[in-house]
Amino acid sequence: MSHADDEETLEDVTPIPAHDKVAVQCFEEAHLEIGAVTHRGAVRSRNEDQYAVIRRRRTSDVLACSLGEAGWSADMAEAWLLVVADGLGGQVSGQVASAAAVRAVLKFANDLSSWIMRPIGDIREDIEERVGLYCEAINREMQAQVEADPSLAGMATTMTSAYMFGKRAAITNVGDSRSYLIRNEELTQITRDHTLAEQLKDHGLPSEVTHAYRNVLTRCFDTTGKPASFDLFLIKLQPGDRLLLCSDGLSDMVSDAQLLRIIGMADSTADACRIMTQTALRNGGRDNITLLLAHMLNTNSEADPAETLHEGSDLESNLSTMS
Repeated sequence: MSHADDEETLEDVTPIPAHDKVAVQCFEEAHLEIGAVTHRGAVRSRNEDQYAVIRRRRTSDVLACSLGEAGWSADMAEAWLLVVADGLGGQVSGQVASAAAVRAVLKFANDLSSWIMRPIGDIREDIEERVGLYCEAINREMQAQVEADPSLAGMATTMTSAYMFGKRAAITNVGDSRSYLIRNEELTQITRDHTLAEQLKDHGLPSEVTHAYRNVLTRCFDTTGKPASFDLFLIKLQPGDRLLLCSDGLSDMVSDAQLLRIIGMADSTADACRIMTQTALRNGGRDNITLLLAHMLNTNSEADPAETLHEGSDLESNLSTMS
C-alpha cells in the first residue's frame, strides 16, 4: 500500500517521448469511465499482450403501452468485464496464447446470456462457477490452437479480469498480471502474483534472493490440458474508486508510488493511462505494456464507508468473502 509524496509533482513522473505513439482508447458512461492502452514496449519486436473491455446490457424498450410513462419503468441491467492477458512462449506463440484466452472470454460472454444479469443466490458460488466456466473455455481454445498447429505446444498466458456489476466487482487472476484498487489516495494490490518469487517470500527469503525469480510463474493457462487454478476476490465499489488491471510490463517498470501519483494527479482517465505507459517506456520498457483503468464516477446511493477490500480465504480457489 502506497501514499503520494506531497513534495513531488506530476512533472517529476512525466516521461520523455517514447518510441511509438501511445494510443489511448477511452469509454465513458454516466457512472463509469474506462481507459485502455496496449504497447509493444521499447525492446520487444512484437506485442504479445491482449485486452478486452466488454459491456453487457439487459434492456426492455417499450414501444407502446396504455399505462403511459408513469405506469411503467423499463428494466435495465448493465455489467462490465475487463480482461488483460500476457502471452508467454516467445516468437509468435505468446501472441497466439493471449489472443486465444481473450477470444475464449469474448465468445463465452457473448454466448452466455446470464452474464448481463447480476449474480443470484449464493454470490460466491455463482461467480466462482462462472469464472470456472470461462477458464475451461480458455483451456479448450488453447488446446484447439495446438491441435491445428502442433508447433504452438508449450505456449501459455497469464490473465487478470474484473467483472463489475452494480456496486460490486469480482477480480480474478492466473499468473502475474495484476489488479489494483485505488481508493482514498491509497493503492492496494488486490491480486497475488503466482510466481516463484512470491512463494520464496512466503518462506521468509529476502528480496535480494527472490528478485531473480519474479518472472518464474507457478500458475498460468497452458496447453497441458490441466485446468488453471485461479484466485477470486470480491469487493464493494465506492464512488471515486479506480480499478487498474495491467500486465507486468507496467508493474515491473513503474513503482506503486509512481502509479498512485500519476493516477491522482492526471487530468483525466485517458491522461493517466498515457502517462503510466510513457513512464514505463522511460524506465526501460523491457516488456509489452497493457493496462485498463476504470474510474467509478458516481452511484445513485451512498456507499458504506466501512466497506474495505477483502483478502482471499483459504479455499481451493482462494475465494474471498463479501458481506
